[in-house]
Amino acid sequence: VVMIRTVVTSNNIFYQDTAAALGSGVIVSEDGYIITNNHVIKNAESVTVTTADGTEYPAEIIGSDVKTDLAVIKIEASGLQYAVLADSDQVEIGDDAIAIGNPLGEGISVSNGIISAKDKMVTISKQTMYLFQTNAAINEGNSGGGLFDINGDLIGIVNAKNNSNFFVGSVEGLGF
Repeated sequence: VVMIRTVVTSNNIFYQDTAAALGSGVIVSEDGYIITNNHVIKNAESVTVTTADGTEYPAEIIGSDVKTDLAVIKIEASGLQYAVLADSDQVEIGDDAIAIGNPLGEGISVSNGIISAKDKMVTISKQTMYLFQTNAAINEGNSGGGLFDINGDLIGIVNAKNNSNFFVGSVEGLGF
């Protein structure tokens, strides 16, 4: 799992604004292909990947899909340790779930929980998806990170958390 930093510049008639955004990604090949969320790299002018050992790489956006909110980026590296892809169709409610990402831009960290629901209908930015729900802690910056099974195999890409306020307080333990 890697940390991702993007730079986006927006222009309007009155000013130019440059912002940095943080997220996560999962290395899926030893030659530097990384899966992340589309919303992590959307409109990025530059993408920088930092691996667990602190090495920074410029990344190229290979492709992205708004409908699934997934993207593939690539760094020029070789011999990388990469995630083994599990068969997500075999995941069951109650299975262990381990979220690894870059919450709040503080570096790679791990949280654990279970799969709370499967095929949960979630609408984000007018896009409806059917996702796993987990109670593993998900925070800003975890987007694009990995959701792993007890064997350390990748079962999903962390997409979002529900932070809705209902009548009193906020909702916790609803990560997707």
